[in-house]
Amino acid sequence: MKTRIIYFLLVITGLIFSSCVKDEVFEGPPSLSELTIFPQAPLDADVVSVSVKATDLNGLKAVRLYYKVDAGAFTSVDMVVLGGQPDIYSGMIPAQQAGKTVTYYVEAENESGQKAWAPEGAPETTSSYTIGAPGVVMNEIYSRGTVEDPDWIEIYNNSDVPADISGYKIYDSGGQTGAKPKKSIPSGTIIEAHGFFVIVVDDAEESGFGLSSGGEEVWFESVSGSIIDDVTYPTYEANQSYGRIPDGSGSWVILDQITKGAVNDNSPPAPVIFINELYSTGTTENPDWVEIYNGSAAQADISGYKIYDSGGQAGTKDKKVFPAGSVIPAGGFLIIVVDDAEASGFGLSGSGEQIWLENSTGTVIDDVTFPALTENQSFGRFPDGSTNLQVMNTVTRGAANSNVDPEPTIVILMNEIFSKGVDPDFDWVEIFNGSTVEVDISGYKIYDSGGQSGVKPKKEFPVGTIIPAGGFFVIVTDDAEESGFGLSSGGEQIWLEDAAATIIDDVTFPAMIDGQSYGRKPDGSAGFFIFTEITRGASNNNAATLP
Repeated sequence: MKTRIIYFLLVITGLIFSSCVKDEVFEGPPSLSELTIFPQAPLDADVVSVSVKATDLNGLKAVRLYYKVDAGAFTSVDMVVLGGQPDIYSGMIPAQQAGKTVTYYVEAENESGQKAWAPEGAPETTSSYTIGAPGVVMNEIYSRGTVEDPDWIEIYNNSDVPADISGYKIYDSGGQTGAKPKKSIPSGTIIEAHGFFVIVVDDAEESGFGLSSGGEEVWFESVSGSIIDDVTYPTYEANQSYGRIPDGSGSWVILDQITKGAVNDNSPPAPVIFINELYSTGTTENPDWVEIYNGSAAQADISGYKIYDSGGQAGTKDKKVFPAGSVIPAGGFLIIVVDDAEASGFGLSGSGEQIWLENSTGTVIDDVTFPALTENQSFGRFPDGSTNLQVMNTVTRGAANSNVDPEPTIVILMNEIFSKGVDPDFDWVEIFNGSTVEVDISGYKIYDSGGQSGVKPKKEFPVGTIIPAGGFFVIVTDDAEESGFGLSSGGEQIWLEDAAATIIDDVTFPAMIDGQSYGRKPDGSAGFFIFTEITRGASNNNAATLP
């Protein structure tokens, strides 16, 4: 029985605790945002719709619109949810006579009796509009500014008459709380009907404020101090802005095209397509090609685009057309082989020439004049899509361009073998460096079957053994060291491995007589001969060989 009582008390305590936690976590005032009116510039026949986004985790008891005309008393209107938009509440203000000023704000109350207001600071701070007055609103916001192009806000006159906005103010939370001055529009600032005015907000003045790249709320008020617009903008990319579609009255959206001081446009940006890299020393197996780069933030279909050299430009031959389905992902590459068997095919001149790229409407969008190149070079933009064109010693077909020279290929080979040694000219092997740079072969090893089977140590090249590019190094194998080994006069196999113990060369040489050696001709090639002229530590290229 006692156990049951204790258990019951624990359950009750848990429920009370969880209820307290719930209240602590979820209690709070409602959230109000996106306070807007339609139309933005009401005339004397217009009923004005006021809408607001209202949310609360505990549920909303009421959302009310309060408005007054000129100096009259406030009238309360219960706001209702719009169909299909559960968090958007709407209320109507009747049509008023021309010249009348309507002041309004919204109050939301949750089931716990807690309240919130919009605009922030209401009911002391209110929004307003004047019947028949020009409708002036914030229209585009750019918060990703730089030193050269600071943050700005675009103001739009959504009316058919000019609007004088001298003394109007714009500000963020610093100005709203009074922590800093509000930025005032200069005297004499008039916006033509359906025109634009751009104010730089992130300046050196005391009232200057940078727009947070993470998003924040900004306010716009009339010369009388009434808030006529406020916007909470989100975070977006450096090549985007935030604006109304259509200008002055539409919904706020992230724009992929920045239209400072001009009509807002939310259509996809035009693709930015470049000739990015070309290779002009092709072979039958790897013909000449051109790499196209999409510098846009969206994929680009370049079907029907054309590329050509002077023949296509002069009209003496067909221009090469990109086939249907030629789609390049954002920031991606597409390779077109130009030196093919088609009538439009053209080889890129080994001595350099000019080539052109045009879009599907026949407009030239890029052209490049390239110089003579070697087989290990290409010509292109670095970084990709930039205006900097240069010779590149690393060919990066279909990948990001690089101006870093490739790591040199290390080619170390046994080049000549002498197996008929006698005191004091003992058996030796000549090592050849076929690389274009000097190579340190310290720690490399050479050995015959004894070292290969492990019955004796492998002969190691001493520390500091460096062979210059195209040079030679001779190692005596038949010495008095434990690793020493004589080369069989009847022929045998020998191995060469690098410092990582990887075999990089092995040679099986034949029987030889006095006065002969065995090696590669030309140096470093795959051709082996018995030489009747020994060229220890020198080139084999001109050495006499057995017929």
